[in-house]
Amino acid sequence: MADVPNTTKILALKKILLEETDEEHKLSMADLIDKLQLAIDANDPIDKKRIKRYIESLNESGFEILHEGGKYGKIVYSHQSRLFETYELRMLVDAILSASFVTEEQAKNMINKLNQLTSKHIAKTLPSPIKYNKSMNHIYHLTKVYIDKIHQAIDEKRVITFKYGKFNMDRTFELNRNGQEYIYHPYGLIWDKGFYYMIGQKDNKEGLSNYRVDKMRDVEVNDQRFKSKDYNIDEYLHFNFHMFSGQGEWVVIEFRDKGLINPIIDKFGLEADIKKVDDDTFILKTKAIVGEGFYNWLRGWGSKAKILSPPTLVQQMKDEVEKMNKLYS
Repeated sequence: MADVPNTTKILALKKILLEETDEEHKLSMADLIDKLQLAIDANDPIDKKRIKRYIESLNESGFEILHEGGKYGKIVYSHQSRLFETYELRMLVDAILSASFVTEEQAKNMINKLNQLTSKHIAKTLPSPIKYNKSMNHIYHLTKVYIDKIHQAIDEKRVITFKYGKFNMDRTFELNRNGQEYIYHPYGLIWDKGFYYMIGQKDNKEGLSNYRVDKMRDVEVNDQRFKSKDYNIDEYLHFNFHMFSGQGEWVVIEFRDKGLINPIIDKFGLEADIKKVDDDTFILKTKAIVGEGFYNWLRGWGSKAKILSPPTLVQQMKDEVEKMNKLYS
């Protein structure tokens, strides 16, 4: 068998150190010789002097290799610098697993790639896609392609066309408007509650709107460019994603459970207008967008939340309670 070039040996040693060492796992000189000899599978014997020269070359190239005293006085070697800290990798893996628009197969592929950014020992401690059961198996397989196209259109300020739809009672996907195309000026993409949403302006219509990307079909980027209008996107995001979609108005709600203070702060922010009534009751005053989403959210608290204002909303909640009472009577 022919001798292996030094460059190949150096790269093989780098791979060994990258995959098999970290802060908690080190290799002795004998380990490095054995593993490198096995990796290159050559008749050219590897000795201690060669390993030291290869380590010196890697250090000079910026690939830092630390050496320190191990058990019984042995010198052990490791590569500990990583592009991402372990906690950052865990956050990225968790984000992938919680993203509803990512299929199980896509999640496995991306996590496998992230695993290559650390040692095999640390990779084993990262969240596993095998232990994660995705119920959103209806997510459209081209969503990842559409996300890339929309990003391109946003960056280049190009008009896009697409079709949009939803699932019916038979769990069949139906296109809105009989499959007619939407013409859209995309301003941004956001990720909210596990889904990607495109935010922008419909062609020849004022105001912002949003569409869930996994419900889009036949997304195409056009040659036509658009000029962005000066919309307050931050305000739109606050009221339509952090709050609820519909018409904005001031609401006053009494919460009769001190344990709800944290979820309310999570929803409306630490600076929200919250007044303590007694040890177990507080009142929230906020400008919310009152629509179906708001009603569902408010009803979810049951008897622990009481709407105080505006009167129209109070009456609507009374009517809803009467309907529920009749339903269960």
